[in-house]
This record gives sequence, structure tokens and C-alpha cells, in this order.
Amino acid sequence: MLFAGKSSTIYNISQIVSGIALHVLNYYKANRGKEFLLDMMDLEAYRRYLKEHLSAKRYTHSVNVSAASCALAKQFGGVSPEKAKLAGLVHDICKEEPKEIQYILMMQSTMDVCEEERKSFKVWHGIAGAEMLRKQFHVTDMDILRAVRYHTIGRAGMSPLEKIVYLADMISKERDYPDVDVMREKANRGLDEGMHYALEYSLEKLVKRCAYIPHHTVEAYNEVLTNLHRKAD
Repeated sequence: MLFAGKSSTIYNISQIVSGIALHVLNYYKANRGKEFLLDMMDLEAYRRYLKEHLSAKRYTHSVNVSAASCALAKQFGGVSPEKAKLAGLVHDICKEEPKEIQYILMMQSTMDVCEEERKSFKVWHGIAGAEMLRKQFHVTDMDILRAVRYHTIGRAGMSPLEKIVYLADMISKERDYPDVDVMREKANRGLDEGMHYALEYSLEKLVKRCAYIPHHTVEAYNEVLTNLHRKAD
């Protein structure tokens, strides 16, 4: 079975699985002895972990997403800024783990992983990150776990925190893609307006890349569009 990752990369899952055994065994043996029973709101402890496990560029991005999440939570209310800080900080906790680790964690997830996601390496880290937080860090707050799990694809029924982390990932300080200023403006107008623009942007990119589109993303777009139409009526 072949899985599509980045636009020019095809992953043969039989090859991945055949290379998993020793790698994963060593990984879990190493981490099973570590104490990850952190106070959920001990941001400094999570920062230390991330600094050790992410590149400088990815760590900076994570800190920036944390700050953007906090700012959006304060602006729109309904979400604890401290909780938003944490969810934003850990959203990419698995981003730079080997693909074998991301794969095994993704396949252990019970959070509605669809076939299109299993075929798309680029989104594995969100699903794997939520599973890592649940299993290794004993995070039980489902709002935080869902915010991490769905930060790349969205879903219908997203909570305010999920929308905040999704948008914060798009507008963090270091982002410089075309139209990022428009994205920031839309996000600051409202969560649904920001999500509409962000999902539209993401869908266009996926179509141009001939990439798989998870049903979660389509459903998220349709729901946000419906919400905006209702507000306009």
C-alpha cells in the first residue's frame, strides 16, 4: 500500500512497518522510564521538553503559536488564555519525530482517523501529537487533545479552542506566506471569519497539489460557511 506524503513523496507502508520494530521498541523503552507527569499548566516544563526535541525553528514557531493562541483567547473570550497558551505550545510536539513514530502513534489513535489522513504524511503529526500527549504526558483534557489533533485539518463542531489553535498556527509571528496579512486581519475579525478564509486557503493549496482532502476539512468548511450565512441573514 502506498501513502502520499508531501507532493513528490510516496511512502510504502510495508517498508515503514518493516522498519518500525527495533526503532519503536527502543523509543518506547527510552521514554517509558521518563517522568512526563507534568502539571498540565506547567508551561515552562513543556517548553524545556520541546526545546530538547524540536529544531530551533520549530521551537520558535511553537512559542509563537502559543502567544498567538493566548492573544486570540483574550480577544474573543470563552477560553482560558493559559489553556490556549498550552494547546498552542504543544500543537507540533510530534512534528519532528521520525515518520515511523508518527505512524505508530497515529494508528493507535481512536480520534476518527480517516483514510485520507492515513495517506497523507503531512498531517500525521497532529494525530500523533494528541496520542503522545494522552499516553506519555497523561493529558486528559479532550479540548486540548482535539486542538492538537485537528490543528492541520479542522473538523465540523470545532470548539473555540480548536479554532484558536488552528488560526494561531496560520498567523504566528514568523509566518510570511503570501496573504498572511489578510489571514491575520480575518482572524482578528472573528473566529468563523478567520476559519472560513483559512480553510478556503488550505483547500486551494490541497487541490493545487493534487493532495488528498480529509472529509473533516470539507465538513469544517461547509459548517463555517453555513454559520457565516446565518449571521448575515
